[in-house]
Amino acid sequence: MFTTRVAYLFLLPALLLYGAFVLVPVGQVVAFSFFAWDNGVATGFAGLDNFVRLAGDDVFWAALGHNVIWVVLTLVFPLTAGLVLAAILAERSARTIRWLGAIYFIPRTIPLVVAGIIWGWIYNPIFGLLNYALEAVGLGGLAGAWLADQDSALISLNVVGAWTFFGFCVVIYLAAIQSIDPSLYEAADIDGAKWRHKFRHITVPLLRGTTLFLGLYASIEAMRFFDLVWVTTQGGPGYATEVLTTHVYKTFFLVGDFGYAAALSVVLLAIVLTISALAFSLLRAR
Repeated sequence: MFTTRVAYLFLLPALLLYGAFVLVPVGQVVAFSFFAWDNGVATGFAGLDNFVRLAGDDVFWAALGHNVIWVVLTLVFPLTAGLVLAAILAERSARTIRWLGAIYFIPRTIPLVVAGIIWGWIYNPIFGLLNYALEAVGLGGLAGAWLADQDSALISLNVVGAWTFFGFCVVIYLAAIQSIDPSLYEAADIDGAKWRHKFRHITVPLLRGTTLFLGLYASIEAMRFFDLVWVTTQGGPGYATEVLTTHVYKTFFLVGDFGYAAALSVVLLAIVLTISALAFSLLRAR
């Protein structure tokens, strides 16, 4: 009993900080969502009116759909390509693995704000490197205003996000593959199995837990990201790249409707907490 009390005593400073900087602000946002506001001034109790408005908010549903699309695209490319590349690198020497792993991880160390600025230059329709490269190889007909076209803006931004997340997937998969018992691959070699058979029947099944972790991590991040969109398109053109976080930001800071922005934040928090709870339950089951 004494040991338990001492442990809680050591945890108390961290719990106080967590409560002051996380729980209290969250409770404040929840309270804001039940009031009507006019440029930062509460005008009266609104009950659930702010949440009822969500049903008819086309921008909210468009933003939520963009978040879902972002999750799907992230699961399709960075995870799949990262798994394949990690399986290929795992058969190289330890020195090669260290160097290439570090190189692939470099984009992950770049802040998304900086990455957005860099890729904004690359996508620039006038002096951008992408259009220049397409012109150089005779594909000038594919050149365009990548971030100004509603049909390509969201996909173009996702490429930037995938570029920063891809190396992280490679490093995590590499660590997981190196923990697999080598005797399984040796037995497969004796049986004459080719690389694709070992990849399909040994590597992929034994990395399901890692894939689940990366998938859930990517899903949570896809619901929270803000900086990349804001420094590149600010949700435009139109609402082609609007996501929940940018919709909350505009409603709160530009419109001044604190109550509705708080309701949007509560819904976003509920989605993230649901995904997190699912992640913990599935990972614990694994």
